Amino acid sequence: MYEKDVIKNTTVDSFAELASLVQKFRKDDGKWIFRGVAESTYKLIPKIGRPGARKGRSGGNNLPYDRTAEETMIREFIRSAGPHVKHIPLTQLEWLALAQHHGMATRLLDWSTSLLVAAYFAVKDSRGRKSHPMIYCVRDVPLAPEDKHECLDELDDVMLYYPPHISPRIPAQSGLFTVHRNPDRPFAPDRLVCIEIGKSPLTFKFNLNACGIHQASLFPDIDGLAAYHSWLYKWQEHLPYDE
Repeated sequence: MYEKDVIKNTTVDSFAELASLVQKFRKDDGKWIFRGVAESTYKLIPKIGRPGARKGRSGGNNLPYDRTAEETMIREFIRSAGPHVKHIPLTQLEWLALAQHHGMATRLLDWSTSLLVAAYFAVKDSRGRKSHPMIYCVRDVPLAPEDKHECLDELDDVMLYYPPHISPRIPAQSGLFTVHRNPDRPFAPDRLVCIEIGKSPLTFKFNLNACGIHQASLFPDIDGLAAYHSWLYKWQEHLPYDE
């Protein structure tokens, strides 16, 4: 059995180093979740609370997060989304998960229960960035109680939410969310481990592809498939057909 707190901030320079951490997290007695980001400077702030999420009409200056404006956006999304969805969400939190899935700025933050899936999102678009890709690892985030799924302002500061499988992408990515009562404040938990990918993110991506973790597997639809085959073509990774 691994000793507690043996998993610490680290930099990995090879896929073998990253893969060796999988067992350490699995053996640890905490419940870990993982989030990959393209640059280590990115903070754990939901999209709706990030600088630039709202802009002034004159001058385009950044405006702060606005709870009333968020409520209006959610209300209008719920009012308008019915004709476009097969499953009608049952709670406000479920509506937010649907909106987040389709790109709306919400107070949710995407995570995965898979370290390697998070690694893919870290290196997916990281080439040419100013800082290295990063994987955030957090343990034991409390679960949002079901009786509070309609009253998000009654939740604790940051809580965990397992969404229904409204899309094949959620199970494919081993996906779940944190929901943030104050979405403009960075999430800075006590039990946080940062894994920086120090060298050659493209090589990590090639190795993840060899493990079956790629655009088509994580986005199991025609868009993901097309993007994946374009990537294979770009890097000469297609297997040749026998003549």
